[in-house]
Amino acid sequence: MIRAVKLSLKFATAKKRRAIAAVLDRYRSSTNKYIEEIWDRGGSLDKETAEYVSCGRLSFRQRSHALQQSLSIISATVSSAKEQGSQPSRPHFHGAMILSKQVAWVEPAKRSMTFDLWLKFSSLRRGRRLNIPLKATKRFRYWQSKPGAVLKTGCAIGDKGGSLYVIIWFEIPDCESKSEGRSIGVDVGINTLLMTSEGVGIGDKFKELSLRIRRCKPGSRGMRRARSTRDNYIGQCVNSLPWTELKFIGVENLKNLKKGKNKTRSKSFRKALAPWTYAYVLRRIELKAQENRVLLIPVNPAYTSQTCPSCTHRARSNRDNKRFKCTACGYEADADYVGSLNILSRAVEERTVPQKKRQQ
Repeated sequence: MIRAVKLSLKFATAKKRRAIAAVLDRYRSSTNKYIEEIWDRGGSLDKETAEYVSCGRLSFRQRSHALQQSLSIISATVSSAKEQGSQPSRPHFHGAMILSKQVAWVEPAKRSMTFDLWLKFSSLRRGRRLNIPLKATKRFRYWQSKPGAVLKTGCAIGDKGGSLYVIIWFEIPDCESKSEGRSIGVDVGINTLLMTSEGVGIGDKFKELSLRIRRCKPGSRGMRRARSTRDNYIGQCVNSLPWTELKFIGVENLKNLKKGKNKTRSKSFRKALAPWTYAYVLRRIELKAQENRVLLIPVNPAYTSQTCPSCTHRARSNRDNKRFKCTACGYEADADYVGSLNILSRAVEERTVPQKKRQQ
């Protein structure tokens, strides 16, 4: 598995930060020009396409990375639109530049008593390489201490809120999932972010944080702060799950809840989901599962909150907002809790079927 670590470039001198910012600005500009040209004319990773754009003082390798990244962005945009059944629109790049070891790399600062690492980076001035001091974070040391951890070559450089950062990656050997422990299903929702099949609800403040984001002006500092607060809260909630005691966890394989029109998903429902980055929640769960050797089992989300876990009777009338009451047997419980029970049941079935096939 691959794990990313973000390190600050705040220890660089002001002159070096300006040099890096200049490269980043030129790189983004060139990438967007490539996207514009390729979107209209087509292209591939070749010399002819590379000559579509004059990249100024970017080196040959920096220009190649800009072209490669623009092709990846276009491919991802088209694939996403195809999956959602919508018409793709031309993307705009404003993220971090992904660079190979020929352009930028990180190595230990063996002779320094103050810093832990050096970022070696090629500036816009040919033949000039910048040495940027870095300090290892707690997260960096955590992944570095993992058995068999290898620091991958290359890195990504970007900025956020005017502060430059570098992202580096560790490659960690995959380990087999644990064979002992508890098994739970988790329902991801809005009113309560995580509801487990053990009846534990985590994240009651999530709806309030989502409403705060909706009240913010798009693109404002308040919006960025609110989103950051939400993401930190999601991380805290996911970390609260009993990872050390689990052997597998079932989750809904949710896709495209915010896309398209559906009579079962009103406009107000889709608007309420706008700040609810369920893909981010599931990604955090996936990462924590890998870290703790817990098997993650995605299941079909259809009717999990409308099916009675007691008698398996399924009907839309079983659910009334947050309450579930079976119209057949009278079983009554919280709707999110019912959903988590059905998720666990399907996860157990998904896990059992492959085992039986292997035995046969």
